[in-house]
Amino acid sequence: MESLSDALRRGKRRLAAARTTTPGLDAEVLLRHVLGIDRTALFVRLPEPITAEVLGAYEQLLEERSRDVPVAYLIGQREFMGMPFQVGPGVLVPRPETEHLVAWAISWLQERKGEPVRVVDVGTGSGAIALALAEAMAPDWQGRIIATDVSSEALSVAVTNRAHLDSHRRISIVQGSLLSWLRSPVDLILANLPYLRPEQLAENSSLAAEPRLALDGGTDGLDLIRQLLADAPRVLAPGGAIGLEIDPSQRDEVANVARRAFPASDVQVLQDLADLDRHVTIQT
Repeated sequence: MESLSDALRRGKRRLAAARTTTPGLDAEVLLRHVLGIDRTALFVRLPEPITAEVLGAYEQLLEERSRDVPVAYLIGQREFMGMPFQVGPGVLVPRPETEHLVAWAISWLQERKGEPVRVVDVGTGSGAIALALAEAMAPDWQGRIIATDVSSEALSVAVTNRAHLDSHRRISIVQGSLLSWLRSPVDLILANLPYLRPEQLAENSSLAAEPRLALDGGTDGLDLIRQLLADAPRVLAPGGAIGLEIDPSQRDEVANVARRAFPASDVQVLQDLADLDRHVTIQT
């Protein structure tokens, strides 16, 4: 009878043949998901025979992963800032590079920890940025966070994720387009908006399963970012800040748009762990 180790080895080969980016890790995560065990338990049990039921479920997941369905969709969650977030079709899978935007925001907020700061997370998707920020600042933070998105499907996932947090009372969830619904001043605006160009989407089959609404930024990827920055001076309070995620190729253009919108402000470009220009920050 085939062992768990044999099945894992075959799974790695199958995903490698399908040219997934991390076949070994993906195969392991999917097998652990079917078994409902952690990594240590899997390695202990590798010599055990695999049951027909487990094998069937595992092979189904491998087949879907071979067709570029994200692992996060297959197991129903993705870790972000050390926290598990529910995800699924209709919501963007949180990426590690976005954690740097949250880290910057945490640092900015900690300098104002005793103040009743208002934060808006625009294009919240699963709520990862807003919820991770609230948890990091808990329990004695005086601020509030509004998580907003145009997609009702994404917001339903954000509502589910919020329900699992002790800090959920500090987070409001609003459906709306960018900042158009906002009438009162806010201190910090965070946004991981769609910033990919159509040709980037066409060239990357691994993105096919994720919602185009959360990825397609228009001809040069900057349609929504330009709209956000054009409206932001209306609602950003004096001394406030903005943090944006971008494609590295957009660094100069986004920085220039930011300086035109906030000519007296400090505009900086921050790198991710791969030393790629990933975030633009504005501090007024």
